[in-house]
Amino acid sequence: MRKIVLCSVILVFVMAASFLIYGTVSKIQKRQMTTEKISKLPFFSFSTLNNNSYNSSEIKKGPVLIVRFHPECEHCQYEISELLNSEIPSSGINIILVSSAPRDSISKFIDQFNLADYPSVIPLVDTSYIFGDIFGSDFVPSNYIYNKEHNLVKAISGEVKTETILKYLLVGEQDN
Repeated sequence: MRKIVLCSVILVFVMAASFLIYGTVSKIQKRQMTTEKISKLPFFSFSTLNNNSYNSSEIKKGPVLIVRFHPECEHCQYEISELLNSEIPSSGINIILVSSAPRDSISKFIDQFNLADYPSVIPLVDTSYIFGDIFGSDFVPSNYIYNKEHNLVKAISGEVKTETILKYLLVGEQDN
């Protein structure tokens, strides 16, 4: 009887260990695939607030900052207000703001921050909730910094200071 119990315990332990190892390996593989996929600006298509389609091939050459945000997120509000108060909007950097919030909420956010005054800022709506599938993270805020050749310089999850974004944008410019 002891042998049966011991064998059962060992079998359960081996199965649990195998499950944990499999989960860890698959997460690492998924992270590697996502990193490869976003190393170059990936194709995406989101809606504008006017319900028009906007895809990544429409982004003009030059540095790109993609920000995943939510209008009610205080960290997002702070980060975007700091971005707008910096030299980034007037420096030719494409700023793509993507949110899956309702359009009216995004519109209020745009009005609150006068985003219409910044032609380099393009607010988009992720109506299909695919941002996380494309970029590998649904964390809000998330920032993806691409250089002028649209190669990924840095992906940052969480609130980040404007100086840090600018530093990586400048590093991306120096690499080219």
